[in-house]
Amino acid sequence: MTMTIAPVPRAAEPAPPAPSATAVALRVHTNAMPAGTESVLRRCLAPGFRNHDVLPGCSGGPEALAATMHWFHDAFGDQRVEVLQLVADGDLVALHVAFSGRHVGFFRGLPPTRRRFTVREMHMVRVQDGLEAEHWVVRDEAWLERELRADGPRP
Repeated sequence: MTMTIAPVPRAAEPAPPAPSATAVALRVHTNAMPAGTESVLRRCLAPGFRNHDVLPGCSGGPEALAATMHWFHDAFGDQRVEVLQLVADGDLVALHVAFSGRHVGFFRGLPPTRRRFTVREMHMVRVQDGLEAEHWVVRDEAWLERELRADGPRP
């Protein structure tokens, strides 16, 4: 008579904890966006992600944030994002940042000036299950355009 011993089922490994809302917001807006890495950006976005500040012709889903990222990469090189203030409350994170770069491509019809610039931005991010679920941004693009058009010596 042969005896078969069934293996004892192992307890499922607990899932690693989701990254904090702050970590998610920083990963997206200080790393993936300035680096122009769409694959990383998309992995950081929740199903049903909603971008509330979109370029004309975009629906507001993940493609809207990717389109903004590509628009900025076509216009600006040497991108950097410095976090000036960060406030988190539960699943919401507010980032006050200084976005800087060099004007290397067309921006709002303005040909490249090679000028360096810094513009302030405010981002609000809602995180769900360790992924960015919603995004709002306010930036002074009128100031940036004036800065790029300014007369004076070129760097």
